[in-house]
Amino acid sequence: MLTKYKKILVIGILLRVVLMFSTFHPDLQGHSSVTYFFTYEKKLDIYQHLAALPVDHPLVKNLGVGDIFIYPPLSYFTLGIARTVLSPFADPNFTPWIWENLDKVETFPGFHFQIFLLKIPYLFVDVLAAVFLARLFDKESNQKKAFVFWLFNPLTLYSTFMLGQLDLLPTFFVILSIYFAKKKKYSLSLVALGIGGSYKMFPLLFIPVAAFLFSKSIRGRVKNLFIGFVPFVITILPFLGSLAFRQMVLFSPKSQKMLFMNWPVSGAEGIYPFVFILVLLYLLAFYGQNARLLLSYFLSILLLTFSVTHYHPQWFLWITPLLIVDLVKTRKRWVLVTILIGCWLVITLFFEPSLSYGLFYPVFPDLKNVVGLTEILSKYTEVFKLKSIIRSLFAAAAFYYAFDVIRSKVKLKTQ
Repeated sequence: MLTKYKKILVIGILLRVVLMFSTFHPDLQGHSSVTYFFTYEKKLDIYQHLAALPVDHPLVKNLGVGDIFIYPPLSYFTLGIARTVLSPFADPNFTPWIWENLDKVETFPGFHFQIFLLKIPYLFVDVLAAVFLARLFDKESNQKKAFVFWLFNPLTLYSTFMLGQLDLLPTFFVILSIYFAKKKKYSLSLVALGIGGSYKMFPLLFIPVAAFLFSKSIRGRVKNLFIGFVPFVITILPFLGSLAFRQMVLFSPKSQKMLFMNWPVSGAEGIYPFVFILVLLYLLAFYGQNARLLLSYFLSILLLTFSVTHYHPQWFLWITPLLIVDLVKTRKRWVLVTILIGCWLVITLFFEPSLSYGLFYPVFPDLKNVVGLTEILSKYTEVFKLKSIIRSLFAAAAFYYAFDVIRSKVKLKTQ
């Protein structure tokens, strides 16, 4: 496949390389810091190490460690091993230097090459994601569409090669899970979800759906649940006794954002819309038993998550391959996709400039001090009300999308 689409691939890679060299987000400092501890200080328990750093350590003093790395251990080891492999090309002084010079990181000699090295491991996973996404289709024309959509969609470029976030890793394993499900290799599909959840926990939400759809018997479903969650449990088991790990990863505020929305039923109790609708989807899967709905359920769960959550812009990469698959299969929901991406773009622009045009400040230093859209519009309107309207529009489109995609599959089954 790579040979067949060689020109497309080369252009896609060149575009990524340019963005890897020319963009930088401060969160990359956190990733650089923890991989520094792995590669140069040989720390295996990053959570306990961060918690034990003295208050006068430059990382603690200037950057803080409370939410510098809130991901499961497999993320740490994967990024750490990648940095170790690339260490002959990296400058070991880069990370300690940025701890002391947060306001002028771009002045480090060879800065652009150093941030390139931090992002380059994602390039290989990205190409694999494009390949497996294309292989979800049988027709060559659809394979090419999926391949091109993945390589050139702005969400992939933004999250991975501009921000340098690791969301690509769990997203790849979701793609792999769908690929194995298509091949009816259900155990491998579940394992892929478990591994994906060991990088970021959102794929774990898919495991009950897959477990229910892949088997009709209670015993088979329990077995499927076990297969799906085992990879995650194995990777976190050595760290469960660590208070730092539990606070930074399992019970961090960011991992519970979907529970911020609450329908009060008393002064102290309420109903969480996220949990309420998620359980409804699980029950539909439990009683529906239609494996063809797997992707539709995955899509619906993520649409629900983004509808009720103050999500980070890079999270939208999670849903990108699912939207691509749906667009390639049928173009009838392109208006909904346009609304969702348009709302995502506006919401992203409302964040601080470092998450949008400020990413290019290594090339255009004046962008570091540019005024954000929120600050500009706040002079003329109530910005938070405007943002709430946009989120409401997003939620309406998302819920209709989820309803329509499940309804369409059910119709196909009954016809």
